[in-house]
Amino acid sequence: MLRVVVALVLTFIVLVFAREVSRSAHQESGARRSENLNFSAMASTMLAQENSFDQRLATLLSTGSQLTRVQFSVQMSQFVQELASWREVATMLRSPVLSPDLNVRFSDETLARVDDYNQVLAYVATALDLSGPATSASLSLGVAQLSLAQTAATWGAERHLLATAPGHVTLAALTSVTAHLNVPSAVATLVSAPNLAPTRAIVISAVKVQPAPFPAPALTLLIAPTSSFQVQVAVSNLREIVQPVTLTMTLTPAQGLVQRVSMAQTLAPMTSFAFAGHNFSVFPGESATLSVAINGLPATLALAHSRTYVVRISPSGAG
Repeated sequence: MLRVVVALVLTFIVLVFAREVSRSAHQESGARRSENLNFSAMASTMLAQENSFDQRLATLLSTGSQLTRVQFSVQMSQFVQELASWREVATMLRSPVLSPDLNVRFSDETLARVDDYNQVLAYVATALDLSGPATSASLSLGVAQLSLAQTAATWGAERHLLATAPGHVTLAALTSVTAHLNVPSAVATLVSAPNLAPTRAIVISAVKVQPAPFPAPALTLLIAPTSSFQVQVAVSNLREIVQPVTLTMTLTPAQGLVQRVSMAQTLAPMTSFAFAGHNFSVFPGESATLSVAINGLPATLALAHSRTYVVRISPSGAG
C-alpha cells in the first residue's frame, strides 16, 4: 500500500509539474506571439515608408528637371526630414529583442539605409548648389548605392526568420530602385535644366537710424542736432542657396571728408541678417548724402539693392 500511495503521490506531482510547465510554455508562447506581432505592425509601416521613399526619390531624380528650383528644393528638404524620423523609429524597434533577433537586424539595416540615402541627397544637393544633409566624408555615392542594394538583398533573406515563430510573421521585401539608378547621369540632366539653375537674390529689408529721424519726405533723414548718428542695415536672402553679400555705406557731406564702411556676411538659404550698426560723425546744421548698397549682385527688378538718403542735421531742436 505504501508503494501505491508513493506512486500516486509521485504521479500527482508529475501531473502538476507538467501542467505548470505547459501553462508556462503557453504563456511564454503568447508573450512571444504578442511581441512578434507588435514588431510586425511597426516594421510593416516602416517598410512601406522606405519603399515609398525609394520610389519617390528615384522619380525626383529622373523627372525633377520639369520642376522649378523651389519645388525641387522643397521635395529635397522633405526627404531629409523623413530620413531623420526613421532614426527614431529604428531605435524604438530594438527593444525588446526578439528570438531570433530580427528587430535588431532590421533596426541596424534601417540606420544604414538612412546614411546611404543621405549621401545620395547630399550628392544631388552639392551638384545643384542646394542645402543638404550632413554626411560622412568617408561615404561616397557609389558606396552608398552599393550598400542600399546589399541591405535590400540581406533583408530579402531575413524577412522570413519569424515565419515559424509564434505569430508566423513574414514581412515585405525592400525595393532598390535608387540603388540601381544611374545617379550621376540623372544629376547631370538636372544640372543642365535652366529652371533648376541657382540665381542670386538678396534684398535690403530694413534700414534703422538712431537717433530716430523726425517726420520727413521719403528718403530724407531729418535728425536732431547731434555729433554722430548710427545706421544699421538688415538684408534678406530670398533664394534657397548660400549667398555672400557685401554691404557698403557711404556718407558724402556737402563739405568735408567722405566716410565709408564695408561689411561682409554669408547668408544661409532663405534667411535674414542684421549687420552691426555703424556710427557716422556729423555736426549740427550739416547736409550730406547717405548711400546704402549691396555690392556684387546682378540687377534684379523689384529688389532693393541700394538706397540713397538726403541727410540733414538740424541746427536746433526745432529742426
